[in-house]
Parts: sequence; C-alpha cells; structure tokens
Amino acid sequence: MPNPSLKVSDLFQYGTEVHFDKGDVIVQSLAQGDMDLYILASGVCSLSSISSDGQETVYRYYQHHNMLNFRPLMTDMHLHSYGKKSFSVIAKTPCLTYHINARQFEELLTFPSVISLMFEMLARNNLYLLEHFHSSKNEPALVQLCRFLLDQATENEQGELVLDTFFTYQEMANYLGMHAVTVARMIKSLKCHQMIDKDGHQIHIIDPDKMAKLIVSEEKIDY
Repeated sequence: MPNPSLKVSDLFQYGTEVHFDKGDVIVQSLAQGDMDLYILASGVCSLSSISSDGQETVYRYYQHHNMLNFRPLMTDMHLHSYGKKSFSVIAKTPCLTYHINARQFEELLTFPSVISLMFEMLARNNLYLLEHFHSSKNEPALVQLCRFLLDQATENEQGELVLDTFFTYQEMANYLGMHAVTVARMIKSLKCHQMIDKDGHQIHIIDPDKMAKLIVSEEKIDY
C-alpha cells in the first residue's frame, strides 16, 4: 500500500523494468491517448512533436524520477490531432524505465497519496511549460540559457550540480531557438564569470546563486 509521503521511486515496485536505447520512442503519441505508463528511473528523454517533414520540436526534457504519460490514464479526454503532427516521448539517452499497465495504475489511483502525486506532477509540468514559453518570448538569450542550465542540472555523487553530456551546444541551441555559436559564446562568458566550469564535455555549475541572481536581475554580460 502506498504511504502518505509517496515519492515517485516508491512506485518502481509496481512496474516492470524496461530499457530504451537512444532514439527509441517511449510513448508513441500523446494525442492518440497511448495508455502505457512509464516511470523514468535514469536517463534523459523529451516531450517532442514531429512535423510532417520530420522536424522535431522539444517542449520538455525529463530526467530521473519523472512519470511519463499518466494524463491519458486519469481522464478519457483525448487531444485532437490534425494532419501528421504528433506528440511523443523520445529517449535522448539510454533510459531505464518502469512500466505500469493501465489496470495496475487504476488500482493505484484508489490511494489518495498516488492521486496527490499525480496532480503535483501535472502542476509542475504545466508550470515548466509556461515558464519556458514566457522565457522564450520575453527574456534575453543569456537569461534563457542560465534558466535552462539550472533547470536541467542534477546532483552527481559528489553533490555537484552537473549537466548531462547529452546536452551539447547544438542540442541546447535547438531547444532555446538560438545558434550553436551563440550558446558557445555564452557558455564561455559564464565560465569567465566563474558561474560554471567544464570537465571535458560536461558543464559544472559552480555558483548557482550567482546565476540565479543574474536571471532575476537580467544583468547584461558581454559574450
């Protein structure tokens, strides 16, 4: 029985371990109401749409301890999908997930702690999408990048904030709607101002407080 202070990792025991390789489609189409639920234990995946000419747009990145595709299991409302557009969850790195079938999930939804966790995650996802949309329309490029770095960085075993090496300059540029050269220049500037450091291809955030202040103040830094 799920406990009142439920965490996403507590639900691993109810699922079946499933591995995905980089580039695999984890959830085929949110618009068509795919009824498979996955809990992401490790790796990076994205909520993406694919245009009729095969171009991908990423709306959200998910990392460990996120739940994927639980919305269709909580309501019979389906999104209309016109043309060839689809919304899918795609593995950007090798991913370890736990699959929970619809029947098992319905049983779990009889527990208030599970429902509370679902709504918390729905609210978090909605807020993330709103903040990203607002940032892309209103904030300077450097602020957008700093916000992205803080959002996507995770703690390593040493307690340091690091960015997965999957996030290349080109990947960040595509997501932020910028040129990769612009991202490279901004990364160099943040390093010069001692907010980040690099260990090979991995970015370490060494002064998150200073970076957060830059976001709030929209301080201008040459790059």
